Amino acid sequence: MFPTISRILKRLHTGQQGQILIAGMMFMVVIAGGAAIAVDTGSYLSHRRSLQNAADAIALASSQGLPETGDALGLANEWAELNGIEAEEMNITFTQQILPGEVNPKVTVELTVGHSLTFMSVLGMDSAEISVTAAAVLTSPGGSNGLMPWSVLEEAKDLADPGDPVVLKYDSNNVLSGNFGALRIDGNGANVYRNTIKFGSENGLCADGVPDCDDPSIVQTEPGNMTGATRQATDYRINNTSLACDTWTEVVIQNADGTHSIRPECNPFTAGGNEDSLRIIIIPVIDSLCNGACYVTVVEFALFYLDGYGDGGCSGSDCEITGRFIKSNTNYGALMGVYDPDTFAHFVRLVN
Repeated sequence: MFPTISRILKRLHTGQQGQILIAGMMFMVVIAGGAAIAVDTGSYLSHRRSLQNAADAIALASSQGLPETGDALGLANEWAELNGIEAEEMNITFTQQILPGEVNPKVTVELTVGHSLTFMSVLGMDSAEISVTAAAVLTSPGGSNGLMPWSVLEEAKDLADPGDPVVLKYDSNNVLSGNFGALRIDGNGANVYRNTIKFGSENGLCADGVPDCDDPSIVQTEPGNMTGATRQATDYRINNTSLACDTWTEVVIQNADGTHSIRPECNPFTAGGNEDSLRIIIIPVIDSLCNGACYVTVVEFALFYLDGYGDGGCSGSDCEITGRFIKSNTNYGALMGVYDPDTFAHFVRLVN
């Protein structure tokens, strides 16, 4: 007997159900395999990010010991241990300053570790290797805005020790070479000068000889005592400084090696720092003073604590401004310059 049409359709339907079941099982295997690969890939990338962060931290810490490779290596090993890195997983390379090509001493950190794979082991891949690299330099500030329109002579800086008071602006009773030490960073005139003291310069300057710097290292002096503008703007900085940061000892920590640290609660340069710590200022260091409105060369930059006025205060012809050098590795957002061991300000930075 020939099968009826209903029987034929029933057989076809049963066969289709089997095919659908097989196809569904195959699809589930594909989905599960894709999910397994995604989990292992995500774990790998997360481990790599964590390892890169460790390499960056080790490089930055190590570069603070430069140019002494022994000090830098000790800091690298210390931070490697803090980040759970074994000695055999880390390779350190030091590059010393060799002018004109290598302008800053540099440390390069290479980390290589194994990463276990959970699901991809069914494909014969039990582990993968992760390699990351980070490099950091120790440098001197090469350029910045936010400057005070005052200056300090390179000769005076070389004769001073960190923490020593020096004159940032002379008065007419103690003027040098017919000039007062004021600079036209944002332009000329007492109003511009006053605002530059209060808020820091809008324009930037570079130190002489800094590679790839578009800003000038030559700046014009601002003649005239400008007693009123100086007093108003300096009073603004002093009176608007946080009460917790208005003395040298509140702002500066004296380290055993002779360097300084800025207390975190008084550091205006860090993310989330104290914007009301207005007595930490950046001053251009110039090669010489001249007579009248003339041009001088910026050779470096220095961090200062603003002491305030000289003995005579600020009235009439008497308006001297003094400050104290801060010898610190503080990064205040300056451009990288050429490392100079004789500058008081240094900082470290990650580089490619």
